[in-house]
Amino acid sequence: MAFFTVNNVKIRGIAACVPQTVEENSSLPFYKTPEEAKQVINAIGIERRHIASADIAVSDLCCKAADQILAALGWGKESIDLLALITQNPDYLNHPTSFVVHERMGFPDSTMCLDYFHGCPGWVTTLSSVASMISNGGIKRALLLDGDTVSKDQGAASREERPLFGDAAIATALEFCEGAQPMYFNIGTLSEGGKALARLQGGYRHPYTLETLKSELGRLAGTLQDKEIYKMDSMDVFSFAITKIPKAIKRLCVTFGVSIDDVDLFVLHQANKMIVDSIAKRLKISEEKVPLSLKNYGNTTSVSIPLTMATTSAKRYRNEQLKNVVCGFGTGLAWGAAFFETENLVIPEIQYI
Repeated sequence: MAFFTVNNVKIRGIAACVPQTVEENSSLPFYKTPEEAKQVINAIGIERRHIASADIAVSDLCCKAADQILAALGWGKESIDLLALITQNPDYLNHPTSFVVHERMGFPDSTMCLDYFHGCPGWVTTLSSVASMISNGGIKRALLLDGDTVSKDQGAASREERPLFGDAAIATALEFCEGAQPMYFNIGTLSEGGKALARLQGGYRHPYTLETLKSELGRLAGTLQDKEIYKMDSMDVFSFAITKIPKAIKRLCVTFGVSIDDVDLFVLHQANKMIVDSIAKRLKISEEKVPLSLKNYGNTTSVSIPLTMATTSAKRYRNEQLKNVVCGFGTGLAWGAAFFETENLVIPEIQYI
């Protein structure tokens, strides 16, 4: 695992955008009774999710979030030196989505664009990369955009996945600030377990055949059960999350001399309530310090940490100086844990598209 410090960078604000369409887990067609639906909802802690329609892509969500944070901060597009974008659901297969946002929003040619492909740890790991580039002062301002329409990857008949995943995007504004409190990071990867979340068909290693493509389309439409062609290994992911993640957070704090008792908020990836509660219990931290947004948004993959900051905990972030530990985990299998301080963040009201 990699431990490192980033100096001279401040998070100035976060804006969030979600689709208008809401899917209630209590209304999913594969539950036989209301009692069955209620049992699942109680276990995962997710009542509803925002779902992108067919005509909404990641760039649409990211552009709206970016517009909001620029307006709220009074930052001109010409002042943005770096536009970084994380997604697992790019607009195009062979064209960076950050380029799409750059063109649509009219950023100048002096704005550097970078795309990052990552899953649930993505916001933390990309934050470490973007902040490192800012820290020497060559890049003064950056927008870190993060968006996924992961619901489009889930089978309509999947009882295991469909109740979990929602769609969202955020824009995080970062700025060079000499003397700012340091950010601390612990980034790690357990790649031998990575295929627990991998979809093995459709890439260049295993391109779709006519047969496997038909199966994939059937899975998405709900006419073919997931177990026939694809199944997430949820027990492997659960075991990884409740064993590796508390240790990663503890090692972050020990390495950099951070007292867990002094941390104001632990914002964890919103995988499901059972996982988040288990991690908090192993760290011996109170529920009040572990905000949850998954009730109304579900698991929004790498977006879930900043989305929680910009929704459930927005009032505190707007009005207080806070010490934060954040940790994203999952795809890889990997994790990204970080400690940083925030002060009076600019957080506009959540946007809908």
